[in-house]
Amino acid sequence: MMKESHYLVRFDDICPTMNWEAWDGIEAHLVRHDVRPILAVVPDNQDPKLMVAPPRADFWDQVRKWQAMGWTIALHGYQHVYSNKNPGMLRLTAQSEFAGLSYEEQSSKLKKALAIFAQQGVRADAWVAPSHSFDRTTVKVLKELGVPVISDGLWPWPFTEEGTMTWIPQQLWTFRSRPAGVWTVCNHHNDWNDRKVAWFGEMLEAYAPKMTDVATVLKIFSGRRQTRLDRLRASTRWTWTMARSFLVDLLYKVIRARPEAT
Repeated sequence: MMKESHYLVRFDDICPTMNWEAWDGIEAHLVRHDVRPILAVVPDNQDPKLMVAPPRADFWDQVRKWQAMGWTIALHGYQHVYSNKNPGMLRLTAQSEFAGLSYEEQSSKLKKALAIFAQQGVRADAWVAPSHSFDRTTVKVLKELGVPVISDGLWPWPFTEEGTMTWIPQQLWTFRSRPAGVWTVCNHHNDWNDRKVAWFGEMLEAYAPKMTDVATVLKIFSGRRQTRLDRLRASTRWTWTMARSFLVDLLYKVIRARPEAT
């Protein structure tokens, strides 16, 4: 097992109408530093919040190119439209496209999503749930449909459950020095500007020696069992994450409530 900290990079909300101006710079940095990210692709985006640029007609050509480059293409839900406010098994956000729905409903959505991938000649290497919300039914259907990896969870190390489903944790939303473990940094680039893209390039430069990819992680950790220490550290990190989120939201509300200076 890796005895040092290693990092994966993930980009969510990849779809035809994403922020392509920022993405072109992001992709150039990824290629320059030979970083093979996880790209969470929405098969049939219907979320207006992800419609920030004119659609690229060659979107699926791009996805096939990324996969041929060894980048991990993840199934990012189906339409990125939330069905309810169920926080799912990870309890990180109170909105979900899948958690709480019946087996039949989830199976139907996931089959439609995978059918789009298949039609476009794209393989679903992993699963990334919109807003981190899914449940045990989702995991059951993913296993039945042959999606072998879940990119989520606050554990320090990947592990395999039920013989075939490997969890690769996702614990960070910005680059930060961490102790030994496999740390996935999740990014949402739709609101990025040139400055943020340049910052991302600087982070890749700094963290390049510790970067890894999904293929390497699976070679090392496939079959590893989850431990009590994993669960304890995940619980501690969940508490810290929720507390930080609460304080950030509170500060934002206080700032908005302050009268404007006269």
